[in-house]
Amino acid sequence: MDFSEGGHWHYAMVELNGAEYWGYTAYIKIKPIDYYTSLDAFSNADGEINNDLPKAEWLVTFTDKDENALVETVVTYKSLSDLEQIIQMGMEQGMMATLEKLNELLLTLKKLK
Repeated sequence: MDFSEGGHWHYAMVELNGAEYWGYTAYIKIKPIDYYTSLDAFSNADGEINNDLPKAEWLVTFTDKDENALVETVVTYKSLSDLEQIIQMGMEQGMMATLEKLNELLLTLKKLK
């Protein structure tokens, strides 16, 4: 992972049964503290983009809220059919599982303070 403008993150989502689903995120613009933009796509293990599956533009913003931060993520697809395909592939469940893991981590970190 190279979290810098022009950098990328090549990663695998791995199921309990060992099945791998590869992704590739290219970081476009990073304004520390405020936001970053990226392009996200499915890939193979070598990082080659799968052009048969939808790609998404991400805008992730961070806003101060007293002692906390509000993180807002807007994911945009080129068409409704692309979005529907991604939902059918389980994106909603995947995002919820990711956010639940993040919440667990944050609660653990808070206890360590």
